[in-house]
Amino acid sequence: MSNVASLDPSFDLEGPLDVAPFPDTLSARVITPGPRARLHGYDVESDLAPHYDATDLLILSLTGELPTPEVAAAARIALVFLAPVSIAHASVHASALARLCGTASVSTIGVAAIALAEQARVLLDEHSTLFAWLTSQEGELPERYRASDPDERASTARLRDALSSTGLAVPELDAMPKRDAALLIVLFRCGFKERAQLETAIVTARLPSTLAEAMAVKVTDFNHYPANLPRYLYRDSR
Repeated sequence: MSNVASLDPSFDLEGPLDVAPFPDTLSARVITPGPRARLHGYDVESDLAPHYDATDLLILSLTGELPTPEVAAAARIALVFLAPVSIAHASVHASALARLCGTASVSTIGVAAIALAEQARVLLDEHSTLFAWLTSQEGELPERYRASDPDERASTARLRDALSSTGLAVPELDAMPKRDAALLIVLFRCGFKERAQLETAIVTARLPSTLAEAMAVKVTDFNHYPANLPRYLYRDSR
């Protein structure tokens, strides 16, 4: 089927995008630009830089509010717990492989960010029932998120002990959830309740260690990459 408008320049076709009024400028909703840039109204150089750290800045950026000391301390602990990701995971492996193949650092950073975002998406999909339970607070922690493995229980116990000095109450940890579930519960209690906020927090926590792992790879050092190629023999076909 031919497109009439494209074949006949005189054909007058107007749609919603043709008649709707549009603004002349972009709207800044988080950063107020200028010589004294502001983040959600706070002067970045005078208000924030001297008094707050990266965790405070992350919470402020995503929620629009500066955290209480209790929330900031708890979020800091959860983000550190979230930081390490194994080279065996696709996100880190992809980043290291990009570096191995000689891609520019900026491309390695892009690969890492995209892969970690996918990892975060899958993690949240797997815990959709957990967030529904946290929102409703009906019944007990779903069985599928309860830790049965000794290592999982020990990690959750260490998280709970670390949080004990922050002053933030996270009673759900008394049910001994699995490690991932426990960390997501803490982030939820720190104010990260929207999916985009949680995904951003997880990626932010994991990006430095992922890039460090990738940048530690020597470019083109394929002798130390487990390619597992089949044995082959070159033959002269002449």
